[in-house]
Amino acid sequence: MEGNLLNLSGEYFYSIAAIFSCAAYLLRSILWLRIFLVCAAITYIVSGVSLGISSMIGWNAAYLAINLFHITLLLLDKITINLPDETKKIYHRYFSTLSTREFKKLITSNGFCIFQDKNIIDESEVPDRLFIVLRGTVNIVKNDVTIATLKAGDFIGEMSFLSKERATANAYAENFVQCAYWTHDDLEKLRLKNLKAYEKFIAIIGCDLVRKLNYHNERQLDLTTKLDYVV
Repeated sequence: MEGNLLNLSGEYFYSIAAIFSCAAYLLRSILWLRIFLVCAAITYIVSGVSLGISSMIGWNAAYLAINLFHITLLLLDKITINLPDETKKIYHRYFSTLSTREFKKLITSNGFCIFQDKNIIDESEVPDRLFIVLRGTVNIVKNDVTIATLKAGDFIGEMSFLSKERATANAYAENFVQCAYWTHDDLEKLRLKNLKAYEKFIAIIGCDLVRKLNYHNERQLDLTTKLDYVV
């Protein structure tokens, strides 16, 4: 009689676990999917104990450990961490779609590089690195004329870098400039390791390009308006 009750109890828990498993795959949130899978694994273990099936206990203990590990990583990504003062403003202005942890990893992945009174990118060069200004001022110079000024949070040469075509102007570091950078290999590693962060980063680069194009168009329109007035 007791054995029959245990079997019924085990089958009951098995059914509950199956419901958790089915419900998990209906969820769009990865975090909640894994939480439901943890609930399913725990219930499967209880069912395995009731039914005396050691393989069910062993395999679901492994699934439980794996999902708990990934839940920990997901929660860590959601926790806001303190950023250095020099990057905090950049994050809130341009990179807020990333978590602070994703942003910190992205910026510090290759360390920083320093330029002083020299070209960061030469005209007609095909850039092999994508730079972002962390400190200082970078002048974009064409035919000895400064056509744009980049400051903290601005990318340098992103269009040439992404298209793998020659730069159309010099990027000159005025005095002391600190940059972070990425190579094509770095972006590919990010894509393979964290596709969601990669897509956010590419979108941020796209927004920077649009912002610069809008600024360029406004300057051209302003110049045309002034010429019309003179005429």
